[in-house]
Amino acid sequence: MEVIELVDGVKLYKVGIMNYYYFEKEKVLFEAGLTCSASKLLEEFEEEIEYIVVPHGHFDHVAGLSVLLEQYPEARVVAHENLAKLFEKEKVKASWVKDDRELCKKAYGDEYNIEFSGRVDVTVREGDEVNGLEVIESFGHSKDAISLYSRKHNVLLASDYLGYVTSSGKVIPMYFADFNEYVKTLEKLAAIKPYVLGLSHNRYFVGKEVDRIFEIAKEETLKLAEKVKEMSDDELFKYFYVEEVSLYPEDTMKLTATMLKKRVLERG
Repeated sequence: MEVIELVDGVKLYKVGIMNYYYFEKEKVLFEAGLTCSASKLLEEFEEEIEYIVVPHGHFDHVAGLSVLLEQYPEARVVAHENLAKLFEKEKVKASWVKDDRELCKKAYGDEYNIEFSGRVDVTVREGDEVNGLEVIESFGHSKDAISLYSRKHNVLLASDYLGYVTSSGKVIPMYFADFNEYVKTLEKLAAIKPYVLGLSHNRYFVGKEVDRIFEIAKEETLKLAEKVKEMSDDELFKYFYVEEVSLYPEDTMKLTATMLKKRVLERG
């Protein structure tokens, strides 16, 4: 694990492909991650946590709650109100566990057999705050996505809402829920002009790098939207399933890759 102080009072804990962000004064942890990444985080993490913010309802951002809440049972779990509804669906939770196990084995070499035991204590929407940190609805990647912004630090945590940025810098658009909302989210987050932009996988950006990554993310999104109409499902999957993304369960990612074409066709 690598620990990076992004600005005074905000730390990044890099645990393999997952990034966890901690606001010291606010005692807020942004990201739940996987069971394996959360377990490795807790081997060295000794801070107080009052709130755990779950950015959205995909398995690699939710499954780690089972581990985090064992060590921090009093922490309050924060998520969008739409995500809270998923915690009531047994099939969804079962899929989280299945995909978490497979990714943990491939990405971390670990096998976890933990039953999902997460919960949501506080539901939020646009304009709400978590200990002074601003919640920003960031739809398009999913229908339950939130970013977190610290005006004091000018730090924006945007999870996967610019797409998946691989360790090599390749930006893979991920508008799984709604193409138009995805583009709106890119524009809304870019308008904030943060000094630090934190993503949930692999990368973070500082200063002038921030404007450029927003530009690249939008360029790649619009470019793929034009190309995807002519791509076969196999071609689209090969474009999508590269670098760290190829660690994810193949069947799950084939399904999500086809959603990219569907969302483009839906927009008209």
